[in-house]
Amino acid sequence: NKKNKHISTFKYKDNDIVGMNSDQESNNSFVQRKSIVGQESVFILGDSMVRKINDYHMTKDLHHRFLVKVRPFKTAKIVDMVDHVKPTLRDFDPDWIILHVGTNDLNSSNTASQIAKSLIDVANSIKTYKNHIVISLIVPRNDGLNNKANEVNSRLKLMCIDRGFRYIDHHVNIEPQNHLNESKLHLNRSGLKIFEKNFTNFLYHLF
Repeated sequence: NKKNKHISTFKYKDNDIVGMNSDQESNNSFVQRKSIVGQESVFILGDSMVRKINDYHMTKDLHHRFLVKVRPFKTAKIVDMVDHVKPTLRDFDPDWIILHVGTNDLNSSNTASQIAKSLIDVANSIKTYKNHIVISLIVPRNDGLNNKANEVNSRLKLMCIDRGFRYIDHHVNIEPQNHLNESKLHLNRSGLKIFEKNFTNFLYHLF
C-alpha cells in the first residue's frame, strides 16, 4: 500500500461516466463477479453525492483490479452511517470501505471539530485488522456553509494522518463556481466526472 495518505495526480482518458450506479445488482451476482485472483472489493458508502457514480465503469477503468460497488443513502448524516454500513460489513466483508458523508451535518449546531471527530469515530468503529478505511472529504460548496466545510476537511486531514486513515481530497480539482449545479451543493455533469475520477485515481495508485 502507498504511504501517502492523500490523493495523487494521474492523467488518463475521459469517459462518459455520468449515470446511475448499478443498484439492481444482487448480492449473489456481486459475489460471483469477484472471482479474479487478487481482486479486492471496494464499497463506496455515502450520502446522495455518490449516487451517480458508475461503479461498473470504475471497475473497468481499474482493469478489474478492484471490484467497486456504490451504495448511496439519501440525506444520510454521519450518525446514520453507523447503521448503514452494518449490512455491507456482514454480507461482503469488503477489503476497502470509502466513506463519503458529512455534507448533511454542516447545517447542524455541531462544530467543525465535532463533525470531523464523529466521522473518524465511525471509521474507527468499522476498522478491522484486514480492511482499509478511506475518508472522502466533503465536496466544496458554493454557499454560506463552504467555510465550515473547509474547516471540517482541514481537521479531517489531520485526524486521518494521526489515526492512519487515507483520505481523498476533492478540493484539489473541484471548483464551486464551475462544477456545481444551481443548487450550489450538488455536482453538475463536469463536476461528477471529476468526482468519480478522484475515486478511480486514488484506487489506481494502490496497484
